[in-house]
Amino acid sequence: MTRLTLVVPGLLWPTVQAFHPATDVPHAALSKLLGRGQRRMEPAISRERLLSRLLGAKGHSFPLAALRRAGEETGSVGVQDIGGAHWLCADPVNLSFMGGHVLLDEFNEDWDEISAAEVDALIAALNDEFAHLGHFSAASPTRWYLRVENPADARFFPLDEAVCRPVQDFLPMDGEGGENGSRHWQHVLNEIQVALHGHPVNAARQADGKRPINSLWFWGNDAQAVSDAPAMSRFAVQANEPLARGLARAAGIEPDAPDVDLALRGDTLVALDALAHPFRHLDFARWQDALAALERDWFAPIARAFDKGRLRQFALHVPGERASFSLVLNRGARWRFWRKPLPLRDICPSAT
Repeated sequence: MTRLTLVVPGLLWPTVQAFHPATDVPHAALSKLLGRGQRRMEPAISRERLLSRLLGAKGHSFPLAALRRAGEETGSVGVQDIGGAHWLCADPVNLSFMGGHVLLDEFNEDWDEISAAEVDALIAALNDEFAHLGHFSAASPTRWYLRVENPADARFFPLDEAVCRPVQDFLPMDGEGGENGSRHWQHVLNEIQVALHGHPVNAARQADGKRPINSLWFWGNDAQAVSDAPAMSRFAVQANEPLARGLARAAGIEPDAPDVDLALRGDTLVALDALAHPFRHLDFARWQDALAALERDWFAPIARAFDKGRLRQFALHVPGERASFSLVLNRGARWRFWRKPLPLRDICPSAT
């Protein structure tokens, strides 16, 4: 029988409110699984650290930017090369002034917010004006990279930690310091913002009522441990998000796209990120749509498979910056008929 593990960032709504967004979303299968299994609130953990732990990380460490670059489908660097170059994520962002603060926001690739022509023009301009930094490239409209000659001696914050928050609280901080330290990178950011502000692409975007791409967000030079165990001794990995795919590739596992039927045929670790973006933005409607899709496409088939005895174990992990959550159902949980379904609204990390 199969062991199935899901990693679903954004599943637990981050605030205690009179109305929980899951209330209006039918999720009988998920509630059934939550009620039958062993639940536990755990210390906060990032998605990438959780995935590394589940993959059995023990030894080799690679920068997150290089891992994400290795997970890209188009123009991916080889996993064997990720330790031989210095990469930074250089993702396009929007800065806006609100309530006395400069707030940072990301762009959503699924909404087609940035066109391929805009990406090409801005990347070309960055390489013309900032060639001394290294080489800029884009693997997608929202995932850009900077390959540098020397590693940055500064601490950068991941983009998902800074989204919708005052940017001054997340500027580069000193790592080891020196000429390539935080002051250098803060100066670089200022220069890039000036260059982007005056670019024709942004003038056209603003004329069309679109948000300007008026800054980049550097991050990903912090290292993440990756397992060096033989791939044949572990399970398959399914993921769409490039960082998760890069972690799998560095661990010697070629990832597949998420597919519940395939996942139920053999031991599989699946990373599902549909809730992450609406979660970060507290976007009720899109979070509800994503939850409904997960209920239909994943939790309902999993609950049916468990009832039929096709699963030896099902585990659900929800990473979070306040607290994380885990659910485990072993074979004996099939017979716990007396346990009532537990609605998602009854589980909140803020209450721990």
